[in-house]
Amino acid sequence: MAHMRFLYWLIFITVVINFRCFAQRNADQDIQDSVIGWWNNNRFDHLKPQTDAIGKSKEVIVNDMVRWMKASYTPVGGLGTSSRYIGSRGYGVNFLVWNVSHDKLWTEPNGNFKPIPEENTKFAMAANQLFGAFPISFINTANQFYFTIQPEGYADNDQLMAWRKGADPRIHPNAYKYITWVNDWCTVYLAPDNKLPWIPVSKGELLQKAEEGLLKVLADKRKQVASQWPDNKKNQDEALDYFEKGDLAKYRNKISELKKRHANTLNEPALLSSMQTTMYSFETDPDIFRIDDFAKNLNQAFPVYKLDSAALARIRDIKPLWVAVAFPYENKERGNQKYELFTAMSENINYDYIYNYFYEPEKIKGQSYIPSNAAGLKARLDSYRSKSSGTQKLITKKQTNLPANIALFDDFSQDKVGEKPAGWYFNSVGKKHVIAKIEGESGNWLKLGYSNELTSITLQTFPENFSLEYDLVTSGFDGRWGANLTVELKGSKKGSDGVTYSSNLTTSITAGNQSALDSKHDYRGELKIDLLNSPSKMDYNDKGGYFADSQPVFTSTKRKVHVQLLKKDTLIALFLNGKEVTNSMQFKTRYGKPCGDCSIPAGMVYNSFVIRNFTQEPDAVACYIGNVVVSKI
Repeated sequence: MAHMRFLYWLIFITVVINFRCFAQRNADQDIQDSVIGWWNNNRFDHLKPQTDAIGKSKEVIVNDMVRWMKASYTPVGGLGTSSRYIGSRGYGVNFLVWNVSHDKLWTEPNGNFKPIPEENTKFAMAANQLFGAFPISFINTANQFYFTIQPEGYADNDQLMAWRKGADPRIHPNAYKYITWVNDWCTVYLAPDNKLPWIPVSKGELLQKAEEGLLKVLADKRKQVASQWPDNKKNQDEALDYFEKGDLAKYRNKISELKKRHANTLNEPALLSSMQTTMYSFETDPDIFRIDDFAKNLNQAFPVYKLDSAALARIRDIKPLWVAVAFPYENKERGNQKYELFTAMSENINYDYIYNYFYEPEKIKGQSYIPSNAAGLKARLDSYRSKSSGTQKLITKKQTNLPANIALFDDFSQDKVGEKPAGWYFNSVGKKHVIAKIEGESGNWLKLGYSNELTSITLQTFPENFSLEYDLVTSGFDGRWGANLTVELKGSKKGSDGVTYSSNLTTSITAGNQSALDSKHDYRGELKIDLLNSPSKMDYNDKGGYFADSQPVFTSTKRKVHVQLLKKDTLIALFLNGKEVTNSMQFKTRYGKPCGDCSIPAGMVYNSFVIRNFTQEPDAVACYIGNVVVSKI
């Protein structure tokens, strides 16, 4: 997604996880297909050697969990780390797969990768841990533990529901023997005899416990005011009295009203509209037990469960009440890193072995852990290694025997149809760019995915004076707009005066409907250029040079155009099909004033080259680029 949020709760602790966007770097295409593996640095593991007998036994178990995971999952496109923990109730391992980069900032002195901060995906293997669940803290005591949990099939929004459409609701056949639960997480729960010690809670029990919990809320409030005004008993009493007569009395009445309103259904299981339930959730309007149609469609009716005193008495034991293996749902559109994580966790974790390890150890006596479908795992990893190696060889081949004045040439003829373009980087999270054929055109073309930045791996810096050429093709279309291609060049340099000068040049060309051009009505075929230099000589509202005009050569019937951008010293010019359309001496500001900022700083070199497809209807209209040439002039 683009951004997806996964929530999990370690008994008595709620954690919010934000999945971050992948960074896009023009030197890292090989990373997406590379088998990278696990970091040999234990920076994130702070578990101290255990000293008591139970702790030592749990330490053995979490060490085994790390070994099981490393045997079953080898990170692709990212770097894996583990963090063991042993708490008073739960224990296990929190795992991360991190984004990496060839940038020296994110590599070790020996060139090995290290994690890029904040860019990671979480997954876990743990005892007595819940995922997508939240404690109802104000009614919990040492002898009873109540919680809500996101139900199976829960989705935060319509987009997430649609994205997961077609996914196996029970994760994978490898896990079918066990309890599977898909909400914000895909979780496989292993428990004795496949029975979790979670006891469903009725409406009546929940309301009774909520009423009793108000005494705990009052006690907590008493501690709060005592801490807030330690030397002022009067202020304490006034604040406590205000709270008792205000919020506490209000919600006591509301709970009483809910008991009366639901008198005939108090024995039914409690399903709540509130995922993170507090005293303030017990509303009568809207009723906490009322689930509207919108919430029902997203499975947002949250059941309540409890762990009773018998379960809590055993929760500190070596033998867990249950073991959870949890990971996010991912598909191929999320990129190799995340998809390989999901695939390995669903297909290659040996759930049978882990279940027997904890609950029927005699069945695995003398046996070592082997991942499920080990042959399939090996074949998949070998495929990544082969693909990465082949891509690097093809990149090298593309760059051999080029004329001295050619900085970049790619007609995609050496790439395979259906594959990614060798020598180009784009984010595998998003719409992909793929080699394709075009009916009526010879050779290979690159079909551009919507919005996803495409950058050259082999051309890091443009010549100071250059020609950039490419052919652009739109698929057929009936609407007002056809394909749009946007190219952005950026550069900066430090002048002899100590000032840093920069230049940002963006060109955009859009195909228009031929019938609108012929009728001279509502034609949307356009060429636009933006040039922004810094520091600017212009007023704040008039910075930069601008050109925008209709173009008649790229339409629904003239579906191919040759584009050439020339830069010579401080000037640029743009040609379509060999004819000059405009140059920087003709640019105006956006408000039509003469441009005082349209000479590119002397000696400026562009070192960022980004291509994007911004077609208005990308699912219906395809945008292709081919015969890309950058030459020195």
